[in-house]
Amino acid sequence: MVSEGSLETSGALRLSREQVRELLPQREPFLFVNGPAEVVPGVRVAAQATYAEDSFFYGGHFPGFPVTPGVIIVETMAQASSLMMLTTPRYSGQIAYFVGIREARFFRAVFPGEVVTLTGSVVSTRHGVIESRMEAWMGGIRAAVAIVTCTFRPHRSSSKQEGDVGG
Repeated sequence: MVSEGSLETSGALRLSREQVRELLPQREPFLFVNGPAEVVPGVRVAAQATYAEDSFFYGGHFPGFPVTPGVIIVETMAQASSLMMLTTPRYSGQIAYFVGIREARFFRAVFPGEVVTLTGSVVSTRHGVIESRMEAWMGGIRAAVAIVTCTFRPHRSSSKQEGDVGG
């Protein structure tokens, strides 16, 4: 859980890169939100991601002209979105499962080393399913937008995951 010292009077949490890493269960090479974040728990998020030039996906997408795949940008949006809920007492310590996407649009290519700012807010919450409208920005230019849906579950040991679907 994030320390009370991170809480500002406006209700916003300023999370360091290390605090973001503590909250998100993903690890390299699939941890994409790798910068600081500002979160109003259960309401909105602004987080940073930078895709390193040696990221595994650039070798094939595209050789000689590396472009960040749209699916990676959408996964990064889902990770940033989950920070909004993982900072609330109800979802603290749980795992966010990315379960849906709607209205995804891509406006600008994202190249290696560019800093992407992910912004978003909760659109709806119903029975533990959270929909968020997320955007990816680079230097004031919108690169992508999507509605992402996540659900949250407690951590389980790998022996209990046999036969589970999703992720």
